[in-house]
Amino acid sequence: MIYVINNSNDPFFNHAAEEYLMNNFDDEVFMLWINKPSILIGRNQNTISEINLDYVKENDIIVVRRLSGGGTVYNDLGNMNFTFITHRDSSGFKVKNGFERFALPVVGALQSLGVKAEFTGRNDIIIEGKKFSGNAQYYQKNKLLHHGTILYDCNMSKLSLALKSKPIKFVDKSVKSVGSRVTNIASYMEENMDLLEFREYLKDYVIKTYNIETIYEFNEKDLKEIDKIAKNRFETWEWNYGKSPNYRYTNSVKYPSGVIEYHLNVENGQIKDISIFGDFFGERNIKELEEKLVGIKHNMKDLQDSLNKIDIDNYIRGISIKEFVEGLLDIE
Repeated sequence: MIYVINNSNDPFFNHAAEEYLMNNFDDEVFMLWINKPSILIGRNQNTISEINLDYVKENDIIVVRRLSGGGTVYNDLGNMNFTFITHRDSSGFKVKNGFERFALPVVGALQSLGVKAEFTGRNDIIIEGKKFSGNAQYYQKNKLLHHGTILYDCNMSKLSLALKSKPIKFVDKSVKSVGSRVTNIASYMEENMDLLEFREYLKDYVIKTYNIETIYEFNEKDLKEIDKIAKNRFETWEWNYGKSPNYRYTNSVKYPSGVIEYHLNVENGQIKDISIFGDFFGERNIKELEEKLVGIKHNMKDLQDSLNKIDIDNYIRGISIKEFVEGLLDIE
């Protein structure tokens, strides 16, 4: 096993780095990384039903879909992530004990610091019944990617606000995140450490546990390839939003011009059909407006670009394009 140095705080780069290492390195890999404020969506989740979209946009929080399944997590500069990449059949590895196998070195490191951490359930690490680490996995041919997050000194208020969604307006078959009591572990430590000091401690502990002898740092070729993966996959709307499961969206908003009800079916991130109802007034048939929105991506930019080509007042008197789009996206 090798330890890979990764000092990037870019969530797109960091997820691309995992994919690059998985596809191009024969060695087993251990890596630690820290993201700037971001939301990491599980591979099988509906992105916009998991996040507070208006808060995310107002606070410039990056949204990126992971390769792995599982639920949504919030990251910031008080959060540590760890990655293990291994061969599925190495060291007698069995799928059923995979989560615990890679969580235990982290548990051991924390226990050595006085934190009474324990692995529990399917994929969590807890202290005093509160979760501070969730783990997820991704399989590809003969490789396994296991990664987890550690709430060290995360901004809990932002975590709560960023992930505060309104799922009643979304009907789909995606995997929903399950709310749980969460906590930071910094306050449980016997000695004060900032996140970077904790990273060094955890790194040294795992290196010793696995007898890692090789420390690897990305070269120019690596960086170019990782950037390419980031741009072609992890930075794209198609991956982060368009890959969401198909869903139905409904919303009802009272505007000064009247009440508008929105009913959408969305497939592959695009509006397949839409119905607009309400007690509003307009000169032209609302069906014309509905037809113009079919095939448009269910996101702010594409909806605004499409609507900027028409005079919406002809269809719904007294409403702005901004207000109409916010209703289509459940933004207050």
